[in-house]
Formats: sequence, structure tokens, C-alpha cells
Amino acid sequence: MGAEELRKYIEEKLNLKPGETTPDGLFSFQLVECLGSCHTAPVVQINDDYYENLNVEKFDQIIQHLKSKN
Repeated sequence: MGAEELRKYIEEKLNLKPGETTPDGLFSFQLVECLGSCHTAPVVQINDDYYENLNVEKFDQIIQHLKSKN
């Protein structure tokens, strides 16, 4: 449902591999087996929030919003 494409994009966008954190400490990237939301995949969890039905454009918007808060 697009998870693999999104994973690759996250690695490129944030220059991270699973288990790594950005130099500024703002983002970490972990792969998980399942977030229990198959019908709204792909899904990412950022802190306590879940973002569903993602694509690269929506992911970019989320990242920009989070960066603007810091």
C-alpha cells in the first residue's frame, strides 16, 4: 500500500537509515512490524501521534510542520 516507497523516501529525505537520528536530534527513524492500521496504510507514528494514508507529499507537509515548531 505504499509503505516501501515511503520508507525509501524517508531515508532519502531525512538522510537516515533505520535506527539512526538526525544530527540535530529532531528526528529518529525506526522500522516496526505493525501499527495495527492496515486499512489506513501506510502509517507512521511520530511521538504519540499516528499519521495515516500517507504519501510523500503528506509526509513532507508533516516534516515541514514539525521543523517549524522548533
